[in-house]
Amino acid sequence: MRTPAGRTSSVKALNKVFILQTEFLTKPRPRIVTSVALEGQIIHKVERTYDNSFESEEDLKIAEAAVVMQHQNLAKKMQTNGADFIKQTRSIKISAVDRLALIPGVSIAVDVQEKLNTDSPLPVYIQARRISEISQAISNSTKMGPLKLAALIGEQGKFILSRADGKDNLLSLRPEADLREIISEAMKE
Repeated sequence: MRTPAGRTSSVKALNKVFILQTEFLTKPRPRIVTSVALEGQIIHKVERTYDNSFESEEDLKIAEAAVVMQHQNLAKKMQTNGADFIKQTRSIKISAVDRLALIPGVSIAVDVQEKLNTDSPLPVYIQARRISEISQAISNSTKMGPLKLAALIGEQGKFILSRADGKDNLLSLRPEADLREIISEAMKE
């Protein structure tokens, strides 16, 4: 099943140019995410989740229309109420894991500790914690300083373990993802 196409556009409001990006994500459950960036920083995010999967051709058309509608509605809101929108978004702080999830090529970003606190954590999160402990030991015993990223490539796919804001975040990458581009984006703070 193919995924609805995303949308990217720029919106000018109060002499500022905002970049809007809307995409349809399928995991962990279907959702439409619209991110608003100003001067390279994500300042606002709108997310709409769905309980049911989109499997038929008719479902795909509905999802595509929903992507377009969410994108256009936010763009109109910004253009008509620019001052209110800017005031509202000044106080928003996007978490590190949310920012990492918005990098093109990342399919899922999760807080490892949060996943380890569940009743039966998946082995991938246990292994991510071990890798983090190894990187901490290397950081403490060398002059390299703290390690921020670890790229992992295995039979199950490509992953990046990122340490930001004192937390470990595991990024699951799409098969076609370019590791260099994602590492470059993940290093920005």
